[in-house]
Order: sequence, then C-alpha cells, then structure tokens
Amino acid sequence: MKIKHLLYSLAIVLCSFTASAQSKVGTVNINILVSKLPEIAQVKTGITAYEKTLQDDLDAKMNAYKTEVDAANKAFAGMTPEAKKKKQEEIFALENDIQKFRQNAAQLVQLKQDELMRPLYQKVGASVAEIAKAEKFTQVFTLDGNELAYASPVYDLTLKVAAKLGINLQEEKK
Repeated sequence: MKIKHLLYSLAIVLCSFTASAQSKVGTVNINILVSKLPEIAQVKTGITAYEKTLQDDLDAKMNAYKTEVDAANKAFAGMTPEAKKKKQEEIFALENDIQKFRQNAAQLVQLKQDELMRPLYQKVGASVAEIAKAEKFTQVFTLDGNELAYASPVYDLTLKVAAKLGINLQEEKK
C-alpha cells in the first residue's frame, strides 16, 4: 500500500513538473493594432506626398516627350534621313524611360510605404514582447499571417546549434 502511495506521489510530482515546463502560446493581430496607431495618419500623408512627387516626375517626363515629338514632327520634313533616324531613336529612348519609370513607380511606392511603416511595426512588436514577457508567454503568433511575433529567448537554440557546428557567433556581432 505504501508503494502505491509512493507511486501516486511520484506521478503527481512528475505531472506538475511537466505542466510547469509547458509552453504558453498566444496570438495577436498586429495589422489591426498598427492601423489604429495615431501615427498611421502621418504615414498615409507621407505616402500620398511621395506618390504626388512621382506623379509630378512622370508628368514632367510626359511633357518633355510631347514637346520632343511635336518639335520632331515639325522638323521631319527638312531633315536628312540620318537626322530623322537619330531623332526617332531619341524619342524611343524617351518612351522607354517613361515606361521604365511607370513600372518602377509601384515598387518605389511600396518601398516608401515599408520604410514609413517599419517604426510602427517595431513599436507594436516591442509592446507585444513586453506583454509576452510579463505574462510569461513562450511564443506569440500573428493572427493575420501565422508568423512568429515573439519567442522567448530561452527557447532559441541558435547558440547551441552553432556550438555543435563549431561556429562562433560572437564574431558576427562586430
């Protein structure tokens, strides 16, 4: 009977030990939080201003192109074939420049948006990490992408794996 009692006690101790070793996982919707920050208005204003700058640049390129085409159309009658060919090449170069600018504009706007939004995501990320540490979460996943928003450094195996592979990560920090 004492053996049964001892086994039950041991089982309870083991269960409580494994329960305390379990990880605590949470979730957060970072995009909703970022969209509600007061700084988002400044970001939108910045993106709008940048888009306007790009549009003004495109308009200037279009006006230069139109002026060049109008001038070429007036001058073509008196030009030599070589001069016509050179002028046409100049016009085609302007067309290509406009086309490349249009293609790159969307990417440039996306890069600018990422640049302006990065501090907001960092601010929310820092708050998530602070709350996760305070409430002893080991991991926090985002609801909008199932990405890891926070992981307790206690569970980071990078240094252990680096040591096993013979890699010194301390030199990387310099």
